[in-house]
Amino acid sequence: MKTKQLLLSMVCLLMVASNAYAQRESSSDYHLDEEYNMSADGTLHLSSSDANVTIKGTDRKNVHVVIDRVEDVRGISSRRRNFEVDVEERSGDLYITERESRGVSVMMGSYSLDYDIEIEMPMTGSLRIKGDDDDYVIRSINGEIFMNIDDGDIELIDCGGDDFDIQLEDGDLKMDGGKGTFYARVDDGDIDIRNADFTTLEIRSEDGDVSVETSLSDKGVYELVADDASIDFLVLSGGGKFNVLKDDGRVSAGSSFETIRETESRTQLELKGGNAEVDIRVNDGRVRLSSEN
Repeated sequence: MKTKQLLLSMVCLLMVASNAYAQRESSSDYHLDEEYNMSADGTLHLSSSDANVTIKGTDRKNVHVVIDRVEDVRGISSRRRNFEVDVEERSGDLYITERESRGVSVMMGSYSLDYDIEIEMPMTGSLRIKGDDDDYVIRSINGEIFMNIDDGDIELIDCGGDDFDIQLEDGDLKMDGGKGTFYARVDDGDIDIRNADFTTLEIRSEDGDVSVETSLSDKGVYELVADDASIDFLVLSGGGKFNVLKDDGRVSAGSSFETIRETESRTQLELKGGNAEVDIRVNDGRVRLSSEN
């Protein structure tokens, strides 16, 4: 009886190992290197996970997409997964959507993933991105940028559009340049914006520090809300009124700022040179205001 049980166990292990090896051979690698059509003012829609994503705007007339994805499974695994990327040209836009079917996974050993997405597209195009556990470097995109990212970092460089909408959880946002309207909501991550020229700014941050360098527009509206975070706000040019509400926080300002009113819960200041309205609310944090004027 014991001999039969032992033989049965050995057969089962061999079947699992064989299936695991076959799955590894059939689905571990994915490579794509193609060009697709998109209008000069079209939108690139990207949905992915676990990737290092690089997007660059150039003077090209189409979109060049390169994807390299390699899984490395060492040991025994019954991981069943079929990975594909659907690319569809639709009404002047381009849709890049990751498709992956997952099955029950039992592993004895190790698993690693190298996954890179590189895209070159018209610099006048826009982006609409949804990602999970991705990191992004985006350069020279001058259209609108909308991003909804969970567990990843974002870096925007020389993006000259005038409409940014970013929602990020558990990741950092870095930005160099930018103008027009900017909205960001970041949970558990830092925001660092340099050399901006926003006319409308709205930032909501929880459990992360905020650093913003921007010019102020005379009719501009700027709102920053932070919980358990510090805010550094540097005015590159312009001026206006600053209204800071603080709950268990403190405020410091450079010599160019004139304090109009100060109480335990509110500080009102003025910076000559413009008529912008800047509202800041901080809970359990610090606010520091400075100016290059």
